Amino acid sequence: MKHLHQSTLIASLLAVAGIANADYTNNPDPYAAGYGFDTPSEAAWGGWDRGDTGTLYAEWDTFVDSSYPGTRTAAPDVGSAGTSNANLAWNSGTFVAGSGNLYSFSVVENFVASLSGSTSGATRAVLQFETWGVEANYSNILLNGEAPTYTAQTYYDPAYDSSFGAVALVQYLAFWDLPTAAASYQFTFGSAEPSLSLGQVAIDIGPLTTSGGPISNVPLPAAVWMFGTGLMSLLYANRRNSLAA
Repeated sequence: MKHLHQSTLIASLLAVAGIANADYTNNPDPYAAGYGFDTPSEAAWGGWDRGDTGTLYAEWDTFVDSSYPGTRTAAPDVGSAGTSNANLAWNSGTFVAGSGNLYSFSVVENFVASLSGSTSGATRAVLQFETWGVEANYSNILLNGEAPTYTAQTYYDPAYDSSFGAVALVQYLAFWDLPTAAASYQFTFGSAEPSLSLGQVAIDIGPLTTSGGPISNVPLPAAVWMFGTGLMSLLYANRRNSLAA
């Protein structure tokens, strides 16, 4: 009986860990210190826990799956919560490599991650993904046909020492602030040319708040800070000139 309780406890801990972390097949763990993925409970863009009522979560680390019809659709293998349906699909000519990553040496790659579930009110939908080799087409990342509210490259190593040799390793964040929840969420993204290797995808959808929470804490792009600094310098110079006159 003691061994049974220990086994149950270990299984429970592994299940919880699976919701928070992932890279079962290839390093690095994108949630590890210094890398670019975050859970919504720790991220500036978040403010909720995966599994909370009214939130959705799905994550893929490998894309080998037979839960859906056909040969180019996979259910989340890392974890999911709150979704009545979640899957990631890819175009013909893209295939699951021996690494578990999605790859093509011959076609531009297109990915579609779809989630449905119960959400309400103002909503933030967040997409995080990791690529190896050729980078994604960042100008064509959409949710239900709409461009993101915010995008950032959260990690970049031009020569990551992988088990396949040196590769460009990129982790990317995009989120959308929606005034009302959608009935379903379809994220589309891909490459501008062949030879992108898709390593990991995480999607989190939760409530959007405006008072001292997710919106105000999201770091602004560098260009915004540069503009603000320049504006303040210009105002200061004008004030000095006025006083001197």
